[in-house]
Amino acid sequence: MVAQQDETDLLAHRLNFDAVVFCGCTMKEMQTIVLISLGISIMILGLFTKILMNMFLVGVGLAFPLAVLESWGLALFFQKLKQGKPKGHVKQCFLLWCEDHGLIRPIYLRRSGKWSIGRK
Repeated sequence: MVAQQDETDLLAHRLNFDAVVFCGCTMKEMQTIVLISLGISIMILGLFTKILMNMFLVGVGLAFPLAVLESWGLALFFQKLKQGKPKGHVKQCFLLWCEDHGLIRPIYLRRSGKWSIGRK
C-alpha cells in the first residue's frame, strides 16, 4: 500500500515575499541598513581621526566594527517596529511619508472623497 503525499507540503510558502534573514529583516533591508551604518561610521570616525591625528584611514578602519554594532542595533529596532504588523506595512508607510514630504514622486493613488464613474 502506497502512502499518499500531501501535495501542499511540496509547494513553497511565501513566494511573494522576501525571506527573513536577520532579526526580522529581509536581505534588501539588511543591505540598506549596513550601507547606511557604514557610511555614517566612516564619515564620523574618519573625520574625527582626521581632526585629531590627521589620519583619515585609521578612522575608516575603526568604522567597520562600529558599523556592525550599528547594523545590529538598527535591525533590532526594525524588528520591534515591524512586530505585529502585516508584511510590507512599514515599507509602505515610509514610501507614503516620502511622498508627503516631496522626496519621491507619488506612486500610490491616494484620494479621499466620493468617486464617480460619470454615469447618470
